[in-house]
Amino acid sequence: LVAVRCRRGLRSTVDFKISETLTPLPGEPAWAAAAQALSRFLSTPEALAGNLSVVLSNHFVRYVLVPWSGRIANVEEFRNYAAAAFEEVYGETAAAWEVCVSPERSGSPRLAAALDRALLESVRAAVACSPLRLRSVQPYLMAAFNRVAKPRRERDFVFMLVEADRVCILTAEGKTWRHVSAVTVSADPAALVALLEREIRLADLQGEVALPVFVHASQRPGFTLPPVQGKAPRVLELKFPAGLAPLTDSAFAMAATMV
Repeated sequence: LVAVRCRRGLRSTVDFKISETLTPLPGEPAWAAAAQALSRFLSTPEALAGNLSVVLSNHFVRYVLVPWSGRIANVEEFRNYAAAAFEEVYGETAAAWEVCVSPERSGSPRLAAALDRALLESVRAAVACSPLRLRSVQPYLMAAFNRVAKPRRERDFVFMLVEADRVCILTAEGKTWRHVSAVTVSADPAALVALLEREIRLADLQGEVALPVFVHASQRPGFTLPPVQGKAPRVLELKFPAGLAPLTDSAFAMAATMV
């Protein structure tokens, strides 16, 4: 569990931060210890009134790319369509998941994320007993992409988000999502390059020119990768708020995406 609190002004400034390492108990969901720690923290005096944004580790989220269907009339139908896609991939266990779908232009595939409904309910229950207002709950992939990659406005790219023992890869071509994956992998640069090249092949891109590769790994200061398909990946750095330093506070990078 990592939390930062900011004062608002001309520039956001962190005035409180905590980081707690947790071990899931046997037989409990992997997220249960973190949800319980959040509840304990929100009952302390440090949890002052204000807005709370929650970022969920990609260890707790699954992703699929949902093809467009002209037979779908509204957002709720598309969410059900995405839920069926998760069930096709993961089986009956997906029935207990909460699904959200990215807004895209008509005719385009959409990125869908799913998490245990019980996790979301635990977060909401913890916040309901605190003086805070729950502003948003976002998967780390979305929060990081919107913060460091989306402002670049490239139409074609590969985006890789590196987290401890977990890597997410998003590929876009012609302003359209083409591929998404989330895998457990070592942080060895050679293994990451091999993974990137494999996922790019799976994306079945139509262009003949290798796409630029953007990498975000704020939890690993100084991170670099060898060339991918002959091109050096560009590492996108997160601008930390005042009160956090990239070299000493990298553990707070996930929380800092919402500051």
